[in-house]
Amino acid sequence: MGHRDFKRSDRVAAHLRRTLATAIHQDLPDEDTSFITISDVEVTRDLSVATVYINTLDPSQEKLAIQTLSLNAKQLRRVMAQQLNTRKVPELRFKYDASLEYGRKLEHLIQKARATDPNLTEEDA
Repeated sequence: MGHRDFKRSDRVAAHLRRTLATAIHQDLPDEDTSFITISDVEVTRDLSVATVYINTLDPSQEKLAIQTLSLNAKQLRRVMAQQLNTRKVPELRFKYDASLEYGRKLEHLIQKARATDPNLTEEDA
């Protein structure tokens, strides 16, 4: 498990992120996936599992997005199998990436704090 293996899973993750982003919008014609974006993909070192972090324009669509992608995971894996030149295609697991939402909440809290205390400056936040 040397340095090269780590790089390989990174390469596969980057490749998966690109191809999945396209596949989700092009290869699932029966699904509305326009509101889903992929923020990150992490692949286990043995390439058996890929965790796909997704975002939705509206946080209330999170469950629908995960459901849609999970139901279509087989189809997406088939598309990945054609695109990846690895012996095995990782199992796809979809997770909601809450970091974007966390950033939005933080921004909102800072704005609220500023509104209630006009003397609050950037340095205090």
